[in-house]
Amino acid sequence: MTHVVILGAGIAGVSAAYALKAQLGPHDEVTVVSDKPYFHFVPSNPWIAMGWRERSDIAFPIAPYFEARGIRFVHSGVKRIQPDVIQVDLENGDVLFYDYLLIATGVTGLSDDIPGLAEHTQSVLHIDQAERALAAYREFVRRPGPIVVGAAAGASVLGPIYEYAFLVDADLKRRNIRERVSITLVTPEPWPGHLGVGGEGASRGAVTAALADTRISAICNARTVRVDKDTIHVVELDAAGNEKQTHALPYAYSVYWPAFGGVPGVRNARGLVNERGLVVVDEYLRNPDYPNVFAIGACVAQPPVEKTPVAVGAPDSVYSIQKASAIAVQNILALIRDEALTSHVPQRAKWLTDMGSTGATYLSEPQVPLRDINWMRQGRWVHQAKVDFEKYFVNKIRLRPAGPAPSVASRIAEVMDRLQAGPGGEPMPAPQGGGKPLEIRLPQDPCFELRALAKSVGHDPSALAAELLAAAVADAKSYLNEAGVDALAHSRRELLVEELPERQPGVEFHGGGT
Repeated sequence: MTHVVILGAGIAGVSAAYALKAQLGPHDEVTVVSDKPYFHFVPSNPWIAMGWRERSDIAFPIAPYFEARGIRFVHSGVKRIQPDVIQVDLENGDVLFYDYLLIATGVTGLSDDIPGLAEHTQSVLHIDQAERALAAYREFVRRPGPIVVGAAAGASVLGPIYEYAFLVDADLKRRNIRERVSITLVTPEPWPGHLGVGGEGASRGAVTAALADTRISAICNARTVRVDKDTIHVVELDAAGNEKQTHALPYAYSVYWPAFGGVPGVRNARGLVNERGLVVVDEYLRNPDYPNVFAIGACVAQPPVEKTPVAVGAPDSVYSIQKASAIAVQNILALIRDEALTSHVPQRAKWLTDMGSTGATYLSEPQVPLRDINWMRQGRWVHQAKVDFEKYFVNKIRLRPAGPAPSVASRIAEVMDRLQAGPGGEPMPAPQGGGKPLEIRLPQDPCFELRALAKSVGHDPSALAAELLAAAVADAKSYLNEAGVDALAHSRRELLVEELPERQPGVEFHGGGT
């Protein structure tokens, strides 16, 4: 019997747990440990911070979904990893022994590296922080002033700082107070849109133009040195790394992206982590000194792609995390079966960034080295693609494993129960939305029965047909297996892109990350 322990129940950990349990033998065990009882879709945190999503939209208890697959879930933080004796000590007092350990804990922000950063600025790194940022933003709009959106030296995965700046711009315009607010973006990148990727491609000009169009100022090669209650102090370097200019930026509201460090319980695992507590892995995603320990996601120590005047961390995305998760699972199974391992590099990197009503997509391939493809495209289709990908990924995590077919009565029964509730029941709503009409020709008997049914319950036949069809489609989706869910998501994206008025010929979205 093989026991695989996975630390972390986020995007990386849940994906790996599902895949491992599905491919291991019936007597093998998978245990997932997390200090939080829920899964949440991290890329949507900027939307939470703007009030464009509720917590319940992207976060939900994960234990029932593990249980349905036969995966053990332990709600506890990690106290200590002891790879020499193949055990993990948990904060709840439990001790787990493992054959293989997969670390997918995510990261913690090293806000204490900059005096005043944690005290005076907001963050969207975690969902709790995003909710606090929303509360502070709602206070801010009552008394608008300058906004600074920034990233610390050494910060990784910099797409969210651009996304948040563009979202704030869009939201302030909707509130009709954009003219009263200056927005400054502070970044360690050598130029806007670098993202730790290197190689200018088309992204530099496109991001610079987008910032200019939205009147967002940018300070690049920036090292944030101190944050006071109402002023952020920044040193700007030149291309040679010499001090070029200092800035004292007044602000009434600020969101910062910190450098990443390992979470407590992992950062002190000697022999596994670097000086920031991030897990060191080789090209097979396993630790060089402990080949039965793997790591995936943001907790992995990734070297910068190129040297820059101010340190910029390597990029990452849901797409690349999914690929890493698949390869780590493949390599754990390969070790069990005494098969050859698969290298993680080179890989494609892909991001989707929401810009309000539009969006931007970035592609670099291969991820290491980043030279063959490096471009950026904009358009309303990207905004819709990101919205759709969020729904797809959350629904995929919630997908129940194959088993007995679900009851078809569920949603249709709800509709009929409401219709028969009598005078106290809710009235049938009229068909809503400005979507494209769908012509459906019913045979004579079902059409007659529909009209009779509508009359019997006192409702318009078109409204009844629309609600029953929506309920039937929802029920039909519950019969899909995992491959069917993937096919449905792909088809839905294709249809959405075709329908959008700003579709760009030659630009496609094919399942990437955010």
